[in-house]
This record gives sequence, C-alpha cells and structure tokens, in this order.
Amino acid sequence: MRSIRNDEQDIEYRQGRRALASHDPTRALRLLRSAVDACPASDRTELSHRLYWLSIALRRLGKDGLAIKALASAQRLTPRGRARDMYERVANGYGMPRAACTEHDDYRAFCSIQIRRYLEGVPDRRFENQHEIDAVLTMIADAWLKLGTAMALATSSCDEKLRVFKNAGIEYPALRERRETRQGAVIPADFVRGKALQPDDRCTCGSGLPYRMCCGRVRLPYEYERG
Repeated sequence: MRSIRNDEQDIEYRQGRRALASHDPTRALRLLRSAVDACPASDRTELSHRLYWLSIALRRLGKDGLAIKALASAQRLTPRGRARDMYERVANGYGMPRAACTEHDDYRAFCSIQIRRYLEGVPDRRFENQHEIDAVLTMIADAWLKLGTAMALATSSCDEKLRVFKNAGIEYPALRERRETRQGAVIPADFVRGKALQPDDRCTCGSGLPYRMCCGRVRLPYEYERG
C-alpha cells in the first residue's frame, strides 16, 4: 500500500505541474523539488518524469545550467522519453545549455573548464570577492584569444576541442593562498570493452549519447547547487 507520505508527494507533484500551467514557476520549483526528493531512485520512469518537469520550471526561471543538470539525469533514466528529446534540443555538444552560436558554446566550455580548475586550487573552492572573479575571468579571456589564433576551432570536432581546452594551462598569479592539487587525472574507462573512454564514445550509462554529452559533459562551476 502507498504511504501517506507518498500520497502527499504525489499531490505536490500535481500541484507543481498546475503551478507551471498557471505561469507560477517559482512555486512550481519548490513543489517539484520536493516531489523529486521524495521519489525513490528505483522508480526510474516516475523519477525521470519529475526531473523533466523540474527542468521546465528551472528554464522558465532562467536557470538554464541547472535545468540541463536535471534533464541530463532524466534522460539517463529514460533514454527514449521526452526528456531525451528536450535534452538534445537545448544541450550543445558539450552537454551544456546551447548558445546562439558555436563559438559561444566553445568559449563557455573552455571558461567552465578553467574556472573549475582554478577553484579546485583554492581552500574553499569559492571565489572570495568580485576582484578575484574579474581577475580570473580576464586571464581566461586572454588565454582564449591566444588559443583561437593557435588552432582552427571552427573546423575541429567537440572531441578535439575538449582535448585542447583541458590541456590549456593558465598560470594564475598569487591572488590568494592556493593549495597544492597534484592529484592524478581521472581517466574514464569502458570496463566492458577494456579501454579508455573517449569523448565521442557512447556513454557507459546506457543513454546512447556520446560520453561528452552525458556523464562526461562539461559542468558549469555552480552545479553544486541543488537542481
């Protein structure tokens, strides 16, 4: 028998969808987040549906990065559902929110990779102030301009671009104390086939998408937030 708690969460899910229909995404977001949290991970189809509607609320509130995060999870649960269709429409080749042009997609991927790399080297993994943010973004922008003159980005595949982006080293000045980060790089592997997983290989989660668009997608720096 269904518990009273589950019935309450089903009501919240329905109320969240009604709030979306009534153009109240703020209320919908609160209700749908609660409905997602309450859904057991074993109920893959239902959880995928709830994540899909959560992504709609997030997109309407302009939280495109977190919407992609919810959609990515939803389409992995049900690879042939509507979450997959929307994910392929709104995500670019890096698994990030699609921009107006390919060059912007490339820069956002490069910028996100470099920001996350910088933050991994500071004690709390957060920017301390606006001055630090501006300084880091300026250095990343300068590195991007130099990179653009060194390679023909327009004719490269996403796989090739990701290799270049990840190999681009930026020497940051001593903006504040940094910790040593000498951990080895994590190399994704396909243990079934016994080989390293390349960005264009099919993701091992079973989604059918390239690894770079699925579990290996480029995550935005703020994706530790709830989505």
